[in-house]
Amino acid sequence: MKKNARRAAALVGTSAALGLLATTRLTGVAFADGAAGAASRTVHPDGCPPDPGYSFSAVHHQYKDMVSGVEGQKDETIGITITKGITVTKTITGTVTAEEGIIFAKAKESVSGSLAKAITAQVAYSATWKVDRPIGYLHAGADAKSMHWEYGSYNGGCKWIVSRQGTAVFPYHVPTSWHTS
Repeated sequence: MKKNARRAAALVGTSAALGLLATTRLTGVAFADGAAGAASRTVHPDGCPPDPGYSFSAVHHQYKDMVSGVEGQKDETIGITITKGITVTKTITGTVTAEEGIIFAKAKESVSGSLAKAITAQVAYSATWKVDRPIGYLHAGADAKSMHWEYGSYNGGCKWIVSRQGTAVFPYHVPTSWHTS
């Protein structure tokens, strides 16, 4: 109580501090130990969890075409090639260009360190497939992670408020091939 009284007196004056302490019956630490003490903590002013800023959800694998798919009929063997030098790039929606680098850095930090903004094929890659259905398509490209991103903060009632959001797809592996119907 005496420590709180000294802190309060230093901030608002002795008589006001004593009135404040008498009225509120403060027993814990009522005031921070100067600017250094306040700056060293990352506590939300309303007692809410710390604002994460960017968050990522609904993360899942996705294929990203680097060349057009090839169509074939049952029992036909079809082939596809990714040529040297072709590049697959990231896709981010719901943002401004200046923010894309931050979203990428935060996703790489919290989703996977292997995410890339772009991957270029260093050599040519080929794949073949014998179509096992009436009509099939062979694709070639990259493995990617698709995710929903959002940026927000907690309000005074500790409710999460989203100020910006969108989707992002980041490649992480080349080459890959897959087939669809």
